[in-house]
Amino acid sequence: MENFQSYQQEETIDLKALFFKFTRFWYLFAMSVFIALIVAFLFNKYTKPVFEVKTSVLVKDDKTKMDPSALLGGLGLSTQQNIQNEIGILMSYSLSDRVVKTLDFEVSYFVEDGFIKKELYLDAPFTVEIDFSSMQAVNLPYSLNINSDGTFNLSAEGENINQYNYSSGKPLEGVKEKVNWSGSFKFGDWIDNEHNRFRIVLNDKYDPETHNTSNLGFTLNDYQSLLRVLRGFNIEPINREASILEISLKGNIKEKSADFLNRLTALYLQRGLDKKNQIAENTIEFIDQQLVDIQDSLSKAEIALQDFQTSNELMNIDFQSQQVFEYLKELQQQKAELLVKSRYYKSLQNYIQINLDELDKLVAPSAMGIEDPLLNRLVQELVNLSASKAEQMLSSTERHPTVVSIDMQIVNTKRTLLENINNIILNSNMALNNLENRIIDLEKELNKLPSTQRLLLGYQRKFQLNDAIYT
Repeated sequence: MENFQSYQQEETIDLKALFFKFTRFWYLFAMSVFIALIVAFLFNKYTKPVFEVKTSVLVKDDKTKMDPSALLGGLGLSTQQNIQNEIGILMSYSLSDRVVKTLDFEVSYFVEDGFIKKELYLDAPFTVEIDFSSMQAVNLPYSLNINSDGTFNLSAEGENINQYNYSSGKPLEGVKEKVNWSGSFKFGDWIDNEHNRFRIVLNDKYDPETHNTSNLGFTLNDYQSLLRVLRGFNIEPINREASILEISLKGNIKEKSADFLNRLTALYLQRGLDKKNQIAENTIEFIDQQLVDIQDSLSKAEIALQDFQTSNELMNIDFQSQQVFEYLKELQQQKAELLVKSRYYKSLQNYIQINLDELDKLVAPSAMGIEDPLLNRLVQELVNLSASKAEQMLSSTERHPTVVSIDMQIVNTKRTLLENINNIILNSNMALNNLENRIIDLEKELNKLPSTQRLLLGYQRKFQLNDAIYT
């Protein structure tokens, strides 16, 4: 017991000694706290804030309309595949490239605030108007100071500066320049030298009291540099059951990030609308081509029928013959529908075999009233692959692995589609032959009629067949 008390007393004495030992250096602790506060203050003052901006877009799933092919493949799986396809479109380089080129992001404006450079998005007191037909030095920092006499001083300094062609969206290969120049200019005058051609004008944000004493500046941005920053957005479905995608982007200027996401979703939706319009235009073009031939045949049949009725003073036929004729008319209607479909199948077959680079202009079978799940799926798949290749080719070459993979998918899909069309054409021909045989049997019945009535029925039948095809 005495040993325990002795040990406890020694331990207490050691703690006190340790405490007094450290208190001798209290000023070091005070300095550490002071330095930490200064570092925290400077960090908060000079570190650029990062904002996260979000938006959402509804992905329409056409296969939710009880498509038999979707049911066979599993509706849930099909929906997930469609969502992944739409995510791929939203994240595609070509779509982001279109977004950047439709926004005024070519120029970034700045103001120096102490040791930091702050971007002035939508708040710059001046506007740089670029001559997009001329080569421009990009990623080169310009310093600008406004003078009280309505002029401004402009200087630029940098190394390894690229010359960039905004029209083609490409830099001048192999040219890296060292730039160092300055001058005084008037607002509105063109600044034309070996590096740039642009002019600077004041806008309604200009305040002489504020901006005449500010250190302003700007930089011309190439599209590739902008895309490297802005394509860092993330896309996720809001949940597994919904077809709504959430798109988020982090950036130092929330208004700029919001403008990018808004334009991204707007062009994505416009792309879908353009695709539907293209399908409608292709369908109308196909129908118009068919109507050119049919209108001529219909007109001739109508004139022949009218001439025969007038010359023979015969307008009607008896009831029994009328019944036979009505049944024949029904068969002719079926034949007309089969002929329209058969013409489409052959047109589709020829188009796929001849046109190698414009497969996205195919007329969908469903647009022609053909409800064949497999055929519709294969045509849609081929159209999507062709569109995907076109988008990839905007930023890649034929040898790029992604393009090569898409080409292989196109070849396989075309082969499967052509085999399917061949089978459909065979079945269609068999159905037409069957109808022809039934029509021949009815015509034998009509041959028993008097010659005048028989000829009248013949003219009526030709007219109604062409009329059925036309309508």
